[in-house]
Amino acid sequence: MMKGSSRDSDYLDTIFKALGHITRRRILRLLAQRPHYPYELSKTLGFTSRVIIKHLEVLENAGIVETEAGERSLGPERTYYKLRAGFGLSTTILPNSFAVHLRPNTRITTIRARISLPPVRNDVRAVKILLNELRKIDRQITALEEKRLQLMNHRGLIIQKIENIMENCSWDEESCRLIRSHINPVDTGNDVSDEKPIEKVLDIFEKRFSGKASKKKDDKQEVRIEFD
Repeated sequence: MMKGSSRDSDYLDTIFKALGHITRRRILRLLAQRPHYPYELSKTLGFTSRVIIKHLEVLENAGIVETEAGERSLGPERTYYKLRAGFGLSTTILPNSFAVHLRPNTRITTIRARISLPPVRNDVRAVKILLNELRKIDRQITALEEKRLQLMNHRGLIIQKIENIMENCSWDEESCRLIRSHINPVDTGNDVSDEKPIEKVLDIFEKRFSGKASKKKDDKQEVRIEFD
């Protein structure tokens, strides 16, 4: 979940600014394949080296790329640019939910799959097999994205129900603020560094509301919550 402190908000703004230019996104696509040096990027993208270096500086300042020295058989060493440790960035905008997720240093686990390819000489068949594999992966990604949107929408409805309850309850303001800071940090702008915010909310309930939420033996009334 996005952290809400001023420092982290500034960092998120820097990330969005760096990714907001189409040329920088094209540079990242090339660097995702392998490290490149500026002149090489300028030839591929059709810009001067000076323009490419300015874009690389923006990406470097955002912590997305970094430099490394590359040896040459003749002449001075070249400065190559490469991607830093990956990070995950996603946004969700729905009628009942708005969230920005930024997870730096995302660890990517490679899924090992056995794909039977024909001999190298039969390049058409080999590429066709790999394209079909890409199609399967794209379909799985689409299904996961649709499921994520459904869950985020449901999450937004639950948060809305919690807000409605807190607006009509007699809880102290500090308790409500703490709960809001963990279930919906984007709206409150509070610093939430815990990776399990809901567990923290439940811990708040245990400490602050254990007496009020205690069960009575003769209390048979059920709490019914309906979603539209």
